[in-house]
Amino acid sequence: MCRVDGAYLGKSLGKLSEFHHGVSGEVFAVDGRTLHIKDFTYDGQGPAAYFWAGSTKSVGNQGFRIRDENGRPDVLRRYRKEGVTITLPEGKTLRDIKWFSVWCEEFEVNFGDVKISRNFEFPRPQKLAALQGIHGISSDNIVVVDAQTILIPNLSYDGEAPDAKFWAGPGPKPSPQGIRIPDENGKETPLRRYDRKTVVLTLPGELTIFDLGHFGIWCEAFTVDFGHVQIPATLNVPPSLKMLGVSPQVRKQANRKKGTKKNPPRH
Repeated sequence: MCRVDGAYLGKSLGKLSEFHHGVSGEVFAVDGRTLHIKDFTYDGQGPAAYFWAGSTKSVGNQGFRIRDENGRPDVLRRYRKEGVTITLPEGKTLRDIKWFSVWCEEFEVNFGDVKISRNFEFPRPQKLAALQGIHGISSDNIVVVDAQTILIPNLSYDGEAPDAKFWAGPGPKPSPQGIRIPDENGKETPLRRYDRKTVVLTLPGELTIFDLGHFGIWCEAFTVDFGHVQIPATLNVPPSLKMLGVSPQVRKQANRKKGTKKNPPRH
């Protein structure tokens, strides 16, 4: 887990080498197909510069384009210390590439790059234990989808307790000092009955999975633990879109625009 200025952006690949046109920034792996560049800077003066990646030993023209943060195939504009989130083309993952760069197609010049090691472990959803407890509570293995999203597959609960809530906090087990986690509808009201329902929860505010040591269901009125799972101190999971400053709608639009074919160079 890597926090930069208090923010979690994924797992760092390193800083871009600063060769030409003021290129700089630190590159993070968000997941197997997504990169985030923190404080990306580029003067915009190259004639045909693109985000570029490849699997050759060194940066060169045998790579492929990566569309910009808006899903567009355009020549890169000027950037001034901006956060930029981009996605590899369909069918490509970080396993397929050895480097990422800002590359000028017209003059075949590398403006700046970062290498990707062969054994690099990019962030991905992680499984925890299953919920088991009183009041008929059970589930399949809980999945931490990203730093602010928890998926509970096939959750069951009889709904008969007066004040049951999704609950989390630091340390290995629940206590009255824990935090209410809103249900799948964003509400903090007592939980209803669940019958093998898959539930997706979003951690409130700035809370992340890295702030927590446990998650479960807790009766707030009677301070009773109905069942919980422990959360490991370090999880290599993706940051949430909110943490990257990307709205889900923008991400979906960008993904719809992406294609598998490399566009011909501009002249």
